[in-house]
Amino acid sequence: MDFKANLKGVKAKTEDERKAASGAAAQMDFRAVLGKKGGGGGGGNKAAAAPVQAPAKKNAVDDKKTGGGGGGEAKNGQGGEMANNCVKDGGGKTPPSFTEKLSDATVLDGQRLHLQCRLDAACDGSASWTLDGKLVKASKFIVLKNQGGVCSLSIDKALPEDEGEYKCKVENSAGWAECSCLVLVDDPPEKSAADKTSNKKMAAATLESEARIKKPTAKTPPKQALPPHIVQFPEDMKILAGEKVEILCKFSGAAPISCTWLKFRKPIQEGAAGTSIRSTDSSSLLTIASGQQEHCGCYTVELRNQYGLRQAALNLTIVDKPDPPAKVPALSDVRRSGLTLSWYGPTYDGGSAVQTYHLEMYNSVDRKWTPLVSCNSTSYNVQNLLPERQYKFRIRAENIYGISEPSAESEDVAVGLADDNENQEEAEEEEDDSEKEPDYRQVTVRTDIKVKELYDVEERLGTGKFGQVFKLVEKATKKVWAGKFIKAYSAKDKDNVRQEIGIMNSLHHPKLVQCVDAFEGKSDIVVVLEMISGGELFERIIDEDFELSEREVIKYMLQIVDGVGFIHEQGIVHLDLKPENIMCVNKIGSKIKLIDFGLARRLENAGTLKVLFGTPEFVAPEVINYEAIGYPTDMWSIGVICYILLSGLSPFMGDNDNETLANVTSATWDFEDEAFDEISDDAKDFITSLLKKDMKARLSCPRCLEHTWLKQDTNTMKAKKLSKERMKKYILRRKWQKTGHAIKAIGRLSSMAMMAGVHAKRGSPTEDDNRFLECLELEQKAECKPSFSAVIRDVEVVEGSAARFDCKIEGYPDPEVVWYKDEQPIKETRHFQIDYDEDGNCSLVISEVSGDDDAKYTVKAVNNLGEATCTAELLVEVMAGEGEEEEEEE
Repeated sequence: MDFKANLKGVKAKTEDERKAASGAAAQMDFRAVLGKKGGGGGGGNKAAAAPVQAPAKKNAVDDKKTGGGGGGEAKNGQGGEMANNCVKDGGGKTPPSFTEKLSDATVLDGQRLHLQCRLDAACDGSASWTLDGKLVKASKFIVLKNQGGVCSLSIDKALPEDEGEYKCKVENSAGWAECSCLVLVDDPPEKSAADKTSNKKMAAATLESEARIKKPTAKTPPKQALPPHIVQFPEDMKILAGEKVEILCKFSGAAPISCTWLKFRKPIQEGAAGTSIRSTDSSSLLTIASGQQEHCGCYTVELRNQYGLRQAALNLTIVDKPDPPAKVPALSDVRRSGLTLSWYGPTYDGGSAVQTYHLEMYNSVDRKWTPLVSCNSTSYNVQNLLPERQYKFRIRAENIYGISEPSAESEDVAVGLADDNENQEEAEEEEDDSEKEPDYRQVTVRTDIKVKELYDVEERLGTGKFGQVFKLVEKATKKVWAGKFIKAYSAKDKDNVRQEIGIMNSLHHPKLVQCVDAFEGKSDIVVVLEMISGGELFERIIDEDFELSEREVIKYMLQIVDGVGFIHEQGIVHLDLKPENIMCVNKIGSKIKLIDFGLARRLENAGTLKVLFGTPEFVAPEVINYEAIGYPTDMWSIGVICYILLSGLSPFMGDNDNETLANVTSATWDFEDEAFDEISDDAKDFITSLLKKDMKARLSCPRCLEHTWLKQDTNTMKAKKLSKERMKKYILRRKWQKTGHAIKAIGRLSSMAMMAGVHAKRGSPTEDDNRFLECLELEQKAECKPSFSAVIRDVEVVEGSAARFDCKIEGYPDPEVVWYKDEQPIKETRHFQIDYDEDGNCSLVISEVSGDDDAKYTVKAVNNLGEATCTAELLVEVMAGEGEEEEEEE
């Protein structure tokens, strides 16, 4: 509201009006007026009209002690008639009277102030308090009580503004009574006289650290009958194995409070597994003498009293060096002077991703274990081995906390038994075989027979959110296959798997993984696939024996485009092209296959198709914008993969999920990094032709094969070696993301669609895909610097009223907040009240605004990622005083 228009119509008071108003208190309870008009107003009311002046307070206290001043009890006539009161008779009630009056008090700045008076037991009434004639209202700083004949006023931390004359007035239908006292607020002894004077006017300059307000974890309960309130509790903890673990919970609330500690919702018995619990009235400490792997888990503290229950929980992770790599390292492709060694990762990574594997070798001549090499992948081509001796190998895993014990030892092996030429011929034959047309099959899901009746289920090859993959050996032919055991509890889950199998029945091509069989169980479907043993393409590239060059990237891109082109010819889009879904046929060749058609969709006869799934780093802009998709949607992903293969950099990955999605939707990318200094212009043009925001402008698969970069003869190209260091870092980051830190971003795709007016409902593409739903369920809060979703606005108020600034703060970890008045930090007082709730709503309320409050106000939100501020002005309309009015009239 604009108050200026209202103020313009205010007329200057007449002389009589000014005289009549000159003795009035600034703010007055209407009940006091009744006493004045009765003509019998006692000294108590007179005292209210003339508040004690600050310089004379010490003398006033002395006067009161000697009987002078208005500290006595004042009563009106107990049965008489009073003007405007209409009380003819007390109605049998006893007028209020005090058996114990207020006493003068002196407190130090910041100490608790408590004033109390007691009424005669035979009378009761409503009580009101005033300070220097102004009505005192209950707030979060001031507690007023009137119980059992005792009237009290309590202030937890007294401030200089709390000095003055306090009056307690009690009234009922038979009459009223009041008593008063003087309160002085002294500065702490160490403060100087100058500080004391400035404190009476306003608080001394406040440091920003003192003014910071933390976001609460729960709403503040009412002051009376407090349920337990958790004052302090740690965040999730990571403790090095063998170190002491201390989980401290501090709490408040009405006593007695019982405290129970639980692990995975089961009460912890003191003394069990080296655990001790020590509790007091306001805290409880859980101690584990030496943290070990068995102590990992979710710990909950449960606080209970007669008014309620509170809980807090954290996850405790005991971090350590990894477990040894699982199982026995496998030997394959044994040649005249080399072999391929492959192994599994550790069953437990120690709470931190494995960064490096260390290979050790033993031979029958030296008879000792010696370091061989360190690498990032789970396979390595060992070279320069000597004949006429036995070798064996073992592996150690390393994370940021240390190096594991060695794995089991491999079998003994000797080299030099085969000629290199023979081996080369075998490898070429194997590659030629991979190009031959496989035994394509039209698969239907069997329900009359179990997978174990036709296949032997051997070791597990991998685990994912969909289920698990096991090695299968066909009993009739002894052929080795991969069995994908997919969790499918509902009919809808099973229909989704059948849809994937139906799509694979249409995709018989050498560059696409083939489905050969399928079985339905009660809670799963087993899909039998051809075995692909070479691992992920990006893992193969960083092998120590692999030389990455632009020529090699062209070979891989030709195969990817060939496979995707066939998919598009069948009227299908893949929609999940990414590094994890490009697999090498074997460890030594360069042939690849595309896998995982769980998100694939048929475009033919589908009309306009929109989807809301994919991986943010590789998904096309039209998916995020919930626009119609098509074959060019896959071409965008091919462009991203090519960019990464050549540079080891991701074109759209931002500092957080929102940045990544924003980069994709705006098609913001470049070749400015030094990694592209050694990349050809043709390669850059190829990528540019794919990463176009306009779908229609992107190259199709046939046009890709006609592009100058892919058409060149790789046999005559110079193989300029590219750096693999960036690719290694990229793969490590992808591994970290796959633990649950990156896929969460897809959950925000649905939010973007909602903002565009799209509503998710039954049958929509959003819910058609189980993986997308699981991604939504696994969404976690992303770290981001503070920002304001609602900022403070300019406020205009009249002097004496209250002003309020409101904003809403986003960010994680939860930002701390500081308010400023003209760049001076504001410390919370009863004049400046700051509220900050767990939803991020923050407000500054300035009570009884004066001209001094007319200023510029700023709120700053800070966390460890950054800060944000917004500013607004408070304009105070000051009512002209008598002297000023007379000057204006003249």
